[in-house]
Parts: sequence; C-alpha cells; structure tokens
Amino acid sequence: MVFLMLGMTIFIPIYDRVLVPFLRKYTGRDGGITQLQRVGAGLFLCITSMLVSAAVEQHRRTVAFTRPTLGVAPRKGAISSMSGMWLIPQLVLMGIGDALAGVGQMEFYYKQFPENMRSFAGSLYYCGIGLASYLSSFLLSAVHNITEGSSAGNWLPEDLNKGRLEYFYYFVAGMMTLNFAYFLLVSHWYRYKDVVAKDNDMDKSSNEVDKVSV
Repeated sequence: MVFLMLGMTIFIPIYDRVLVPFLRKYTGRDGGITQLQRVGAGLFLCITSMLVSAAVEQHRRTVAFTRPTLGVAPRKGAISSMSGMWLIPQLVLMGIGDALAGVGQMEFYYKQFPENMRSFAGSLYYCGIGLASYLSSFLLSAVHNITEGSSAGNWLPEDLNKGRLEYFYYFVAGMMTLNFAYFLLVSHWYRYKDVVAKDNDMDKSSNEVDKVSV
C-alpha cells in the first residue's frame, strides 16, 4: 500500500509538470490529452498491474517449492527466500493507473456535468469507490467458494502455496479487460460538451447566414 500511494504521489507532479507540456506540443490541448484518454490510460495500466501480479505470484510459488526457506517465523510459517521488493512494480503500476483514472474521472465529471450537478458528480465518484469495495469482497468470497471444490483446488486458501492466486489475478485482469473494451466503445461515441457547443454555434451561424441570404 505504501508503494501504491508513493507511486501515485510521485507520478502526479511528474505528469502535470513534464508529460502534459510535452503532450500539449503534439495535441494542442491544454491538458495534453482528453479526460477519457487519461482514464483509458489508467485502466490499461491497472490491467497491466494485474498481469504483473500474476507473473510475480507464479515466480513466488516456484521459489517456494524449489528453493530453501530462510527459516520459520513463530505463528507465521516459513520465510520465503524471495525478496518482497518483487511486489513494488505491480504496486507502482497500480498507483499510477489510479492516479490517471481517478484524476481523469474527476476532471471529466467537473468539466462535462452541468454546473448545478458538479457536487453530485464528485459524490458519485466516491460512491463508486465504496461500491467497488463491497463488490471486491463479494468477488473474493465467490471465487473462494466456487473453487474450493474444483479439481484444480481452491485458488485462495490460507496457505498460498497450496492455492493458485495467479489464476485469480488473471481472472480479475480478464474482467478489467472486458470493462476496458466497453469503456473504449462508449468513449468512442462520446462528444465533449465544448465540441457540442461549438457545433451548435456553427449551426446557428449558418442558419442566420441562410436567412440573410434569403
């Protein structure tokens, strides 16, 4: 959790001071990229972090079965010879993904919602986070109960060496990929409020020109 927050904290000023000016030169946008592009980049990095988590878990499990342990901790079991630093990349990726998706989503709500609904938009974001926490607990319980009697064994037992935690990571990555595909489909058809306003102004101007010419 520390490295997740650390990655988020370090990335936000780098993005604001370095990446945004760099992207602005090529896109001509004040924010470098659109809000939905930022959210999409965050979702992609979150998927990547799940895949990295699965790969690291596979390596951890291999190390647990093929290399000697460093000892046994009282009431905690054997101490793996694998360094905990292997967890840093996935946590940093998740932190950067959350920074992109979260900030992009809040900016999208603030700029695209009507002015009298901006406070509602902010509360909607945090309600989504709370709902996701409940759904994640339900998902863990469902996967645990469903896989407990399967031929492959329980994915999430108390002893992770007897489980297949990497399968759970792949499963979550698959769900996130479906969500990402749906996001791309919906965002492709979305038109930003300022673009719609410009189109309406152009339509009004053309109508006025037509009236004058008539």
